[in-house]
Amino acid sequence: MGMNQGHSGSVNIEQRIAAPPEKVAHYVSDFRNAKEWMVGVESVEPLGEDSYRLALESPIGRIEPEVRVVERSSQSIRWVYTSAIEGGGSMQVSPDADGGCLVSYTGEFHLKRRFMDRAARFVGAERFARTNGERSLTRLKHLMEARRY
Repeated sequence: MGMNQGHSGSVNIEQRIAAPPEKVAHYVSDFRNAKEWMVGVESVEPLGEDSYRLALESPIGRIEPEVRVVERSSQSIRWVYTSAIEGGGSMQVSPDADGGCLVSYTGEFHLKRRFMDRAARFVGAERFARTNGERSLTRLKHLMEARRY
């Protein structure tokens, strides 16, 4: 019964950022900032404490998954999707020796069965997620390094 690998994936990406780790962690831990730095996120609608609805462009068109933040610390945030997509993601911010930080993004996802009729177009999802993830961390880097604290 296992899911076909074509319809799921996981992404691990790292990016060095020359900005104080606590500033970066504080910024990414507020999910309302997601549309500023997450490529593909068109809007973020708060639904209540630690729950949000995202509007995302995806290889199967626009999807609006609900997200719940399940863990937040001074160095990380972790979330799960509660509709449309199964899976979740996390961001870990680790200080480096130069006063900057290393940001690690991990994402896991697969489509719920009711989307399977569109799954032929989802084959590129892992590549899509990796590209968007890489572009997102690059955007985050530029945003954080451009800010004057």
